[in-house]
Amino acid sequence: MNRVPVLLAGIVLLACFCPTAFAATIPKPEEFLGFEVGTDRRLADYDQISAYFHILDDASDRLELLDIGDSVEGRDLWLAVISSPENLADAARYREIARKLADPRGLSSEEIDTLVAEGKTIVLITCNIHSTEIASSQMAMELAWYMTVTDEEPWTRVLDNVILLLAPSINPDGQQMVVDWYRKHLGTEYEGGRMPWLYHHYAGHDNNRDWFMLNLPETRAVNRVLYHDWFPQVYLDIHQMGRTGPRMFVPPFQDPIGVNIHPLIWRLTDLFGTEMAVRLQEDGRRGVIDGFAYDGYWPGGTMNTAWWKNVVGLLTESASVRMATPVRIEENELRGGRKGLPEYRKQVNFPDPWPGGWWHLRDIVDYQMISTGWVGNSSCVPGDHSPTGASPITLNYVNLRLFYAKSARTAPQREGGHEQDQQGQAWAR
Repeated sequence: MNRVPVLLAGIVLLACFCPTAFAATIPKPEEFLGFEVGTDRRLADYDQISAYFHILDDASDRLELLDIGDSVEGRDLWLAVISSPENLADAARYREIARKLADPRGLSSEEIDTLVAEGKTIVLITCNIHSTEIASSQMAMELAWYMTVTDEEPWTRVLDNVILLLAPSINPDGQQMVVDWYRKHLGTEYEGGRMPWLYHHYAGHDNNRDWFMLNLPETRAVNRVLYHDWFPQVYLDIHQMGRTGPRMFVPPFQDPIGVNIHPLIWRLTDLFGTEMAVRLQEDGRRGVIDGFAYDGYWPGGTMNTAWWKNVVGLLTESASVRMATPVRIEENELRGGRKGLPEYRKQVNFPDPWPGGWWHLRDIVDYQMISTGWVGNSSCVPGDHSPTGASPITLNYVNLRLFYAKSARTAPQREGGHEQDQQGQAWAR
C-alpha cells in the first residue's frame, strides 16, 4: 500500500502542468519549509521531507529519487541517488560493475582492473532509523540540496567520482509519529518528551537489532540496496546519543572487535573517521571523540553487519537535544563513565572537550553536515598504487572479496576438535 500525502500529490500535479517552475530554480529547504533546517522548535515531518525530495528530483539532473519499498504502515521508503548527470544517465552500468566487483570470482586481473577503473565508488547514507534521533532526517534535505547546486571543489569531484545513495529516513512511520507528538505538545510542560508508545509498530528502538534476522520490511528494503541492487563499498549510518557527554562520536570504534573481519576494514574505517574528526576540528567543532562506547563486535545493526561483507561500515552519534528544543548543559553536568572516557576530560581520543553551554538542533545538523560530506570526499581520493588512479576504496573492496573467496577454498581443517588457522597464512602469502 502506498500513501501519497495531499501535499506531495499537489506538488506532483504542479510539476506535471508547470515543469518550467521547477526546472528554473532549485529551492533551498527553507524556501519550501518556511524555516531553516535546524531551527529551534521546528521540524519537517516525513510527508514534507518526501515532498521536498520530489521537488529536487524534478528540478535537478543530479538527483534521482527511487522508491525502494514500503514501511510497516505503508509509507514509501525513498532513496535519493545523487551524482553527476553523466553518472546518473549511466547508473545501470555502474550498478552492474559494482555487482561484478562484489563477487569477482572468475574475473581475470585485467578484467578487475578495467572494472575498477571504469566504476564509481558507491556510498550509502541512512538516516533516522531511531526516529527520536531526528536531526539526520532534517539534515538530509540540506545535504541533498547542496549537492544538487554546488559548483565548488571538492564536491564537484565527489559528484564525478562517487554515487551517493541517501535515505532521509529508514523509519518513516516513526519519524511522522514523533514529529506529530512534538508539535502537539509544543509550548507545554511535555515539550520534547517521549511518546508513550513504540515509534516502530513492531520493534520500537530495536528496529536496529534486526539486521541479522531481516524481520522488518524496512530492514529488508535497505538490505536489497546493500547486497542485491547497488553493492555500495561504504555505508554510513547516522545516529544520536545522550546529551551530557561528547558532542559527536566518529570511528575508530571501541574494543572488542569482530575477529573474523579483515584488518583492512578496520584500517579503512579508522581512516574515514579520522578524516571526519579533522574536518570538524578545522571548522571549530568541539567535543568530538573516537574510540568511545561503540564497539566493533556486535553484528545485528545497520552498518555493523556490513563489516562481515567487506563494506566499510561507519557510524556517527551526535549529542541530542529534546527533539528540536534546545538544552543547556552546565560544565558540572558533563559526564564520562563509558568505555573510552572514564572521566569527562581531555585525552588522546578526546583532545578538545566541549565546555558546556546551549546545544541546539542546528548544532547537530552542522556536525552531521560536515562529517557526512567528508565521507563522500574520502571515497573519491585517487589511489597512488593503482595504475588507473582508481579509488583505493573500490580496489581494497575487490581485494578483500578475492581474499575471502580464496580463504573459503582453503577453509581451516579440523584436527582434534581444533581449527587450523590458514586464513592468516593465506593473507601473509
